[in-house]
Amino acid sequence: MSNQQFHGIISLGLVAAAIVIAATAIFWISWPWAVVYLLIIAAAPTAILYAFCAKCPCRETCGHILPGMAAKLFSRQPGPYSSTELIVVGVSLLLLLGFPQFWLWQYPGWFIVFWLLNLTALTQIRSAVCKGCDNVYCPVNRRKI
Repeated sequence: MSNQQFHGIISLGLVAAAIVIAATAIFWISWPWAVVYLLIIAAAPTAILYAFCAKCPCRETCGHILPGMAAKLFSRQPGPYSSTELIVVGVSLLLLLGFPQFWLWQYPGWFIVFWLLNLTALTQIRSAVCKGCDNVYCPVNRRKI
């Protein structure tokens, strides 16, 4: 396992742990809103996989491994991302991270842990996973075509 893959797996685990914390906080306060968040948890990663990962030319060597394998299920040709695709990714991330904020705020410790986990994951992604990625179409890739 490469350093990029190690950090890719760890960063996904950190984000997953943060999402579990958020879902738990919502369930403790309002199970109907928790069900809405569970739907977001199901839809948002699927939207990201389709709009972003499935167009990545590095699916075979993805540092995150699992999204790379899942992206192969969508038969899309690698290429530049459209504005719509980038908006879908942004909105999906915003929903995953932003939606639970009201409920997390009710539990300050969980709020802090949620953001520490996500910021740690982001740091790993930017410092280790992105460095080894050759997706020249990615808007944050420093090695453009």
